[in-house]
Amino acid sequence: MIRITDTTDRKIFNSLDRWIQHANPKQWKAGKVWYTEAQDYCKGLAKEFKIDPYKVAGVLSALSPNNKWERNKSDAYDVINAHWYGSGADSVKCCTYNANKLKAFAILADKVSLSEKSPKTHAFAMNVGLLSPDHITADKWHIRACLVRPEQGVTETAESCTSAQYRRIEAVTVELARAYELKGYEAQAIIWCTIKDTWNR
Repeated sequence: MIRITDTTDRKIFNSLDRWIQHANPKQWKAGKVWYTEAQDYCKGLAKEFKIDPYKVAGVLSALSPNNKWERNKSDAYDVINAHWYGSGADSVKCCTYNANKLKAFAILADKVSLSEKSPKTHAFAMNVGLLSPDHITADKWHIRACLVRPEQGVTETAESCTSAQYRRIEAVTVELARAYELKGYEAQAIIWCTIKDTWNR
């Protein structure tokens, strides 16, 4: 199994660059608009429930593991709506792990703060809630793309990393994005669309 600790920043850059180059027009377009749609949805919920967009994005991120995006949005609405009316976590059924649902409620209740100690959740909230171009949501697909080039085919890799390794990935991805005159989240989304399509998953 290949891990982030097994490679260099230059190799990560080159691997991600290959995925960008491998993207077809449809994948490029989908990646460019994905976060815009997510940002609009986040702003809509924030306005409806009179809460910070960053917090809405934190809820979306907390509910995202093993959850399809459309269901993720639906679950986020249900959780925020339940919290707004004072209902507990048991009143909502979410398509993710129960611990993640509880974390989403805790974020809304200010019992859990979004911080760089949870880099992926924090980065997603910064991308979707605050439109930060220099934070990267490095999920398992992005980590795979850091370690495997398109021509290598489906390869077993690590799917998570430490906070220090996450910072390496983030810095390298932002560097690559700037080379293509993209925002960091745009580059990440293009790569995400491309590797998922290529691996047919």
